[in-house]
Amino acid sequence: MTSTTTGETPSLPRWLAHRWPTLAAIPIIAASFYNLADVRGLAFLLVLSPLGYLVPASLNRRSVTWPAVLIGSVVVAPLKILDLNIAYAMLVASVVFVVLGIVRRAPGFGIQAAAAVLFAVVAVVALEAGSIVLAGVLIAVGLLAHAAWDVYYHRADRVVPRSYAEWCAVVDVVLGVAAVILIF
Repeated sequence: MTSTTTGETPSLPRWLAHRWPTLAAIPIIAASFYNLADVRGLAFLLVLSPLGYLVPASLNRRSVTWPAVLIGSVVVAPLKILDLNIAYAMLVASVVFVVLGIVRRAPGFGIQAAAAVLFAVVAVVALEAGSIVLAGVLIAVGLLAHAAWDVYYHRADRVVPRSYAEWCAVVDVVLGVAAVILIF
């Protein structure tokens, strides 16, 4: 890999500093496997990932993305440790931010709200599916679709910081592939 400005190979510390969102995804990926009974335990990510876009869109402030992620992590950790269903808790948060976005009439909010609803529906169907295979397929497809969403917003550099879009894409891809593996 060469640097685009100097033609030099970047040093490892410089490369790592540039890829911090990818590295920051590793703890979230690892924590997602904590106390995981089956693939349905990953369904919460289909609500959480879009919530990362919904919050800044409803407030019309990209700068709240990472603070919202930190607050969400603090909220999610105890729920996971207590073995409570995180997906349904995240649905409540999503409803709050959908209402807030509607009240504030935030520009560009509609597409984020529609996506949050669509991914939430997939999460609920996966959670309620009688078949573990169907649940796993829905979760995998949902996460990989959200990864595509992340790539689009990373390239467009809109709604959320590029660092969040990169971080979220890594989480979505790795756990989407993991969902496929877990159903076999």
